[in-house]
Amino acid sequence: MTEQQTDEQQPASGPQQEKVPGAVVDGKATLYCFETCPFCWKVRSLLSWKGVAHSKVEVDPMKKAELDFSEWKAVPVFVESDGTQVNDSNDILHWVNSHHQGGEKFPEAGEDANQDKWMEFSNEVLGKSIVPVIYRTYGSSLRALDYVTKVDNFGRWQAWKAKWIGAVVMRLVARSRAKKWERGPEANLAHQLDELSTGLSGDFLGGDSPDGGDFSNYGILRSMQGLRGFDIVEGHSVVGAWYARMQSTTGL
Repeated sequence: MTEQQTDEQQPASGPQQEKVPGAVVDGKATLYCFETCPFCWKVRSLLSWKGVAHSKVEVDPMKKAELDFSEWKAVPVFVESDGTQVNDSNDILHWVNSHHQGGEKFPEAGEDANQDKWMEFSNEVLGKSIVPVIYRTYGSSLRALDYVTKVDNFGRWQAWKAKWIGAVVMRLVARSRAKKWERGPEANLAHQLDELSTGLSGDFLGGDSPDGGDFSNYGILRSMQGLRGFDIVEGHSVVGAWYARMQSTTGL
């Protein structure tokens, strides 16, 4: 349940030239997402902070039929109210930052090397570190995917497959991801939180106000709330306090 795709599958990330007005729900900017997707929570946190009125479409993690309008089959997918489609979480963050009022704007991509570093960290390190923790056991995988049974637009059989088969798939993904790190899943997550803490200069990675790095990494960790391993985040001496500030700031 990541936003990575093979080169054969994926069109360009970022805003797309061809608009998809049919994917706009209720005339508002629309976010296509999974409830447990860490990359989706990155976007959700920024939309909440800026107070952007938007529709949210829960995507079936198995069939992804809700994304039939798009060649890009990974969430999040953001569709602006005018039908402009934007792919990839970090690109969506920059789009929302540039095109919507509310909050204090942060630098564009390439304008702040430190922000770029931590936004990349959210994708390549932190996002990949939480998966082996959340989905380490079949039971914890089932708990993480139980949300699909509560999605109104999912049929009973559709939800059953997403939960039970999805748990098997994510357990296998977790095993594969765990091999990337020398440390065990929990020890590695704690280590990466230590790394994240080195970037805090003031209350946020962005200093006195959150920037793209804050929303990127907060979203990754926000997806863990209530799931296996979140106690590691809460208990971290530096990141735990930062997380609480971000939650209070974003209201999410």
